[in-house]
Parts: sequence; structure tokens; C-alpha cells
Amino acid sequence: MCQCDNSEAVSGPCCPSSLTDEMWEVIRPLLPVRNLRKGGGVRKYEDRLVLDSIFYVLRSGRQWRMLPRDLMPWDAAHRWFTKWRRDGSWDRIHDELRLQLRIGAGRDPEPSAAVIDAQSIKTSEGGEARGFDAGKRTTGWKRHVIVDRMGLLLLVVAVTSASVQDRAGGRTVLARLAAAFRTVSLV
Repeated sequence: MCQCDNSEAVSGPCCPSSLTDEMWEVIRPLLPVRNLRKGGGVRKYEDRLVLDSIFYVLRSGRQWRMLPRDLMPWDAAHRWFTKWRRDGSWDRIHDELRLQLRIGAGRDPEPSAAVIDAQSIKTSEGGEARGFDAGKRTTGWKRHVIVDRMGLLLLVVAVTSASVQDRAGGRTVLARLAAAFRTVSLV
């Protein structure tokens, strides 16, 4: 559990999920800029604290309401997570980080090849979205994912009922891949 004050002066992570100074310097310019002319006052919580709180929940798998008190209130962290998801901030951050990693590894910024896979996940929740994968004898959902040759997610993911065949789910994610990445010629 975090025991630090989470101020901007913190020199290192206080939780395993907290951003290091180096990580913060990479992510900070990618965050949306707040336009004070469009309303609202000065924000109560800094972006780094917001990210540390969100990453704590995502990495630990805990519920939002179980966020430690030394971070920020759970409802504020959830509100920022939802706002950034809806306005596309998470997608833009992910795309830019993937681009930087590819360039840093000496690869072309845009991928030319990808790998597709599907994974069945057991779950008792899901209502009509839940199904039975006869091949793996699993009741739950199925993830259809496309990654580049470095294993970096290309943001082409579909979650379906486990009863959906790999071929049908593959068509769905391949259509999304073709729309998002015209440079990929080999899957």
C-alpha cells in the first residue's frame, strides 16, 4: 500500500504500479491538455496521481472502491479513467507509446506484419455474451487479438462469446486491422 504523499516532488514510485520519474516524463506530454477557457476551475488532483490511482486498480485487479486512501478518492479516479477512455486519450497514448517502442527497437514506425490469436476465458458472468467453446470445453468469453511482430498490441481486440468460432472472430478483427493499419500486409 502506498505510504507517500504523491506530490510532484516524489522521486520514485511508492507502489509497484506507480509511475517512475522516467515513465512520467514519457507519458506527461501525451496527456490531454486542460483548456481553462472551456470551463472548470483548477484541478484538485495532479495527472500523475490520477494515473497512479488508475494503474493501481488495473494492476492489482481490485475494485475501484478499494483504492487506498493515500491515493485519490475512487470516484474521482474512475471518473478520469472513464473520461479519458471516452475521449480517446488512452488510445492516443497507447498508439504513441507503441510508435516510440518500435522506433527505439529500430523498426519501421508502422507495422507490416502481425500475429492473430484467440483465447477462451472461463467466466460465470456475461449473460447472453457468455457461450461454450466445445474445442476447449470452456464456458465464458473469447478474446480475439492481433499483435505486431514485437508482441505489441495493435489495438485490434474483439471480445465475443466463447461459442464464436476462431474463423468468425478472426474476420472481425482482420476487418478492424485493415481499417486501422493499411501498412500490414502479412498476418
